[in-house]
Amino acid sequence: MTGEPRATIGRRSFVGVGVASLISAGVGFAVIVIVPRTFGDDQAATTTFLAFWSFLFAWYGILGGLSSETTRAVHASDTIDRPDRREPRLLVVGLAVGVGLGVLLWASSLWWGPAVLGAEYAWLALPLSCSVALYSGHATLVGILGGRLEWATFARLVIGDSALRIVLVGGAALIAATVAGFAVAASVASVAWLIGLVFSPTLRRAASARSDVGLGDLLKRIGHACLASGSSAVLVVGFPVVLTLTSTRAEYEAAAALLVAVTFTRAPLLIPLNAYQGVAIAHFVNNRSAGLRALAPVARLIGLIAAAGAVLGGLLGPWLLTLVYGPDYVISGWTVAGLVLAAAMLALLTLTGALCLALEKHRWFSLGWLAATALAVLLLLLPLEGEGGTELRTVLALGIGPLAGLVIHLVVLRRASRQERTVA
Repeated sequence: MTGEPRATIGRRSFVGVGVASLISAGVGFAVIVIVPRTFGDDQAATTTFLAFWSFLFAWYGILGGLSSETTRAVHASDTIDRPDRREPRLLVVGLAVGVGLGVLLWASSLWWGPAVLGAEYAWLALPLSCSVALYSGHATLVGILGGRLEWATFARLVIGDSALRIVLVGGAALIAATVAGFAVAASVASVAWLIGLVFSPTLRRAASARSDVGLGDLLKRIGHACLASGSSAVLVVGFPVVLTLTSTRAEYEAAAALLVAVTFTRAPLLIPLNAYQGVAIAHFVNNRSAGLRALAPVARLIGLIAAAGAVLGGLLGPWLLTLVYGPDYVISGWTVAGLVLAAAMLALLTLTGALCLALEKHRWFSLGWLAATALAVLLLLLPLEGEGGTELRTVLALGIGPLAGLVIHLVVLRRASRQERTVA
């Protein structure tokens, strides 16, 4: 093995994926600005919608495991030149996983619906479950396009999904400005990939892509990837749900400013990183011999951004929050700075996870994320009450929890790097 780097994405495509991620981020920001401003002083409605939004995107995040594994699988599969191929088609398997997940969600909604959304809005489990089932198609196609380095279509699909979502949420703000109206609008947007299939030959070709392994092995690998993505989703987008389950109802309803701050402090690092995760996995698959060395430049960049962001966030964050949302959204500077540093820890864990997946260390990939999530939940259960208690629990959980996963990932990656050097 030469260890020479191989190109994964060109400059123009890199910019295109970046623009798609910015648009996706902009839509997310727009939604969490539009909805609270529409509800005004009704913070109970705001926190209920944020719980729905985070729960929906947590399940989308779980299905992100389909994207990660199909990126790896199709990148390897397309090198197989055999006329009698019988490996399963990735989109069929992905949709089966998504539909099964949606049915399980709906069947169990009598339990989780009232706990997460409150008794009044428990019925929103139906549109949420349908949306999750449909989103599996989007997640699978995004992964296939990444594995085939079809970055232009990849970017258009991401943009199309985001554009449809903001149009529907904007329409709800005008004609159905209620928790239910916004929730249904956010859910329906997961049909975007079906519209794309009608107009894009590249998407239709991607829909016929096959795996590089048989169904049993593929399902095991998808299971590990979805387990890791689910753990990631709990910490990244599903955090409001975890907070509501580890806090009293009064504490949670008073945490609107904290929940908004969590979203804002993560966006500069995690949204671009998640957008380029498919690029990272394809790059790591192409350049297996580089091992941990491939992470060093990005890790240094994340450290610099986090240090600068923590200082600026601590100084300006509270003022910006009240400027955008109003005087009721008050949070301390140290909390904002701590959340920025916590976002950096999650970003590093995302990177080490992508490298584990590319090196086919699926079990360690999922174990690292599970350990991070478990430690974070335990820290959220600390008996820290009174003023600032919820903020402190949140900063500790999101900042220290990822350390457990990082340790596990780095141990297995160092071992893999030594093995690669020995083989070379």
